[in-house]
Amino acid sequence: KVSGAVEGSPVLIQIRFEGSSKWPSSLNAMAAAKCAMLIQLAEGIEKMKQNENLDEFDGPIDVTPTYLDIGYRGYSWRVIVRADQELRMLKNLSNPTDEAKSLRLSLINRHVRGSMHHSLIHAVHTRHPSSSLVSRLAHRWVSAHMLSDMIPQEAIELIVAKIYTDPHERATSKMQSLDVPPSTVAAGFFRFLQVLSTHDWANEPLIVDPQSHITANDRGLIMAQFNSIRGPDLNKGPAMYIISPADYDGVEEMTGSKVVGEDGSAEAVDPAGALERVWSPTYTSKFPERVVLHRASALAKCSLDHLTSCIVNGSSESSWVAAFQESSASLTSYSALLRVDNAFVTDTGCSSTNADSVVGATSKQDSNGEVTSPFQRSLLKRYSGPKDLRKKMYKNLVLEKGTLHEWNPVKSLISRLRSKYGEYAVFFYNEFSPDIIAMIWRPAAFVPKAFSAMMSEYQSPVLKVWKDDSLVITNTDDLMSEIGYAGRVILSDIKVLDDKKPDPSSTEGKRQKK
Repeated sequence: KVSGAVEGSPVLIQIRFEGSSKWPSSLNAMAAAKCAMLIQLAEGIEKMKQNENLDEFDGPIDVTPTYLDIGYRGYSWRVIVRADQELRMLKNLSNPTDEAKSLRLSLINRHVRGSMHHSLIHAVHTRHPSSSLVSRLAHRWVSAHMLSDMIPQEAIELIVAKIYTDPHERATSKMQSLDVPPSTVAAGFFRFLQVLSTHDWANEPLIVDPQSHITANDRGLIMAQFNSIRGPDLNKGPAMYIISPADYDGVEEMTGSKVVGEDGSAEAVDPAGALERVWSPTYTSKFPERVVLHRASALAKCSLDHLTSCIVNGSSESSWVAAFQESSASLTSYSALLRVDNAFVTDTGCSSTNADSVVGATSKQDSNGEVTSPFQRSLLKRYSGPKDLRKKMYKNLVLEKGTLHEWNPVKSLISRLRSKYGEYAVFFYNEFSPDIIAMIWRPAAFVPKAFSAMMSEYQSPVLKVWKDDSLVITNTDDLMSEIGYAGRVILSDIKVLDDKKPDPSSTEGKRQKK
């Protein structure tokens, strides 16, 4: 049997065409030309599969107006087309609509800032080989504490790049001094936890500048704009304020797309108007929320203290695993726990509660008697794919159905829950092993308020204590029923730990009765 589904996001491939007068002169025609190129590419791959009998291209080939999805050797690949003329046309519009502004920003983030971020991180990984392993370990730690999709992967990579290539903070920095880059994976992961837990996110931006592309004047602009956005109460703007060399307005006017080359060279780019640049975070502009950042910082401090204690006290090899798991006490701190059916969990070894962490001489053995590590066992499970979707292979039999790519039912459920019920609760899950979805109620959603027929969904009357015009409060029973119905196919059980129902015996209620 072979896998019938591939989990995870597709690998992004960007095709960039040089400038030419043959490009269309309207945005609609430009989009149609890009789509036609993707169709031609898909047809070429189909002909190549038929003529050369290439089995490496597995799964369907899907073409959309903006990208092409293909499968190759068990991986999903997404091809996009970059045309710089399209960006210039959008910028030169005299009265751009909101749709045009949104399209221009998305194209800049995807094509320009995305490629610059890739070049920056690739250069760091080339110069410091252990940094790539630290990024993977940090990503695993974030997911193990059910913070997936809340702290962007790009933000994790930038923090790791900070500790390897920009060790010396400014004299005004409140973060502890990092004298030299880490030389091992363990040291790099410790530094990651240290930065996440000790950096003063409310008072200071985290500037990641491996090759000193950000000048002293730019740093002054960043600090001034940061202080203006934060406000006197230090509670406005992005919670995690990370700035990289591509995070300024007008970055698409650069010649080329690389900030840092693979050989460490830098492009001498000094566009006009550099003194008036507007700097703002790209990958952390919306996420994480403040409550998530505070939780991540507290977890990083606990994990760092635990790992340090393991080293100092010479604990057993299995003791460090606690830094990558949620304890029973931690699970009780959530408002509700949603259990995902086992059929939708491919890799139980990455679970947040019962991870497969046996290493060393006591490691498990496979069917051939060979010792395997947790990482190898995890890869084998992901290679096999979901049990119900595995395909049987026979000789002289060609299967009509190919592999299903980007199979993420739990992630899709999380996206629906966050978009529809995000104002009432915060949803947590582990993308590598989504066996549990956790919820925490937002306190602001359970403040009594005035009744409105237009906003009466998920509301119930306040029975005991009325203040002014505060007559209704959020009904958790209705919310949990709706959430259970939305996940009826994926969820197997729901356990509510805090229903947020008012206490009728409260002191204030007794005073009101008197």
